[in-house]
Amino acid sequence: MAVIMTTVMMFSLSACTDAGKGTQTDERQEINQRTQSTGGPSEQEAAGSKEADENTSETGNTTAKKGTGKPLVVYFSQSGHLDSMAHWIADETGGDLYRVTAADPYPEDYNDTADRAKQEQEDGVRPEIVVDIAEERMKQYDTVFFGFPVWWYDLPMPMWTFLENYDFSGKTIIPFFSHEGSSNGANALPTVTKLAAGATVRSDDALSIRGGNVDGAESEVREWVRNLEY
Repeated sequence: MAVIMTTVMMFSLSACTDAGKGTQTDERQEINQRTQSTGGPSEQEAAGSKEADENTSETGNTTAKKGTGKPLVVYFSQSGHLDSMAHWIADETGGDLYRVTAADPYPEDYNDTADRAKQEQEDGVRPEIVVDIAEERMKQYDTVFFGFPVWWYDLPMPMWTFLENYDFSGKTIIPFFSHEGSSNGANALPTVTKLAAGATVRSDDALSIRGGNVDGAESEVREWVRNLEY
């Protein structure tokens, strides 16, 4: 009986092994046929596979690529016009919103603020600023929506400080601003390009709205964002 049972088991194991080999052979043949009929993986698929391998950590988890996938919306506002514009833009883009302020606040009186702003510009002052963006976090943004009012035909000096404090190499900057006559931004856009060394400043796509019209411009701002490619 023992001999008979042993013989039966050997035949059973042999049959299973042969069936497994047959299945594997069929699968390999099917894969080979598909590869031959399609010419193998396309260059795009091969590149994607290589990129995925390069972005995989030692633990097997896929690591994030450069950039957060969302933009940064950063702005300076004294009258509140840019505050409104920036919030509408952040809402449309889903971007992270940051406001730049002067460490020494500007006067509430319009004329006093204008006088101080003009003097800072003439003296080339870089006012100390307050903005809670860590340098490591700034590196994660590929696109920056950059907002400001035009002061004395140029960029407010606190935003000079901001641009000089961070590295914008490889980033895309999309300006938006309010004005009271300098609808083309006057010297402000060239200043942004000069200070944000290494960045692509999309001056031709800049959004310009007269300060007195901002309150009724929400739909215009949102439509501008929707028509941008970034």
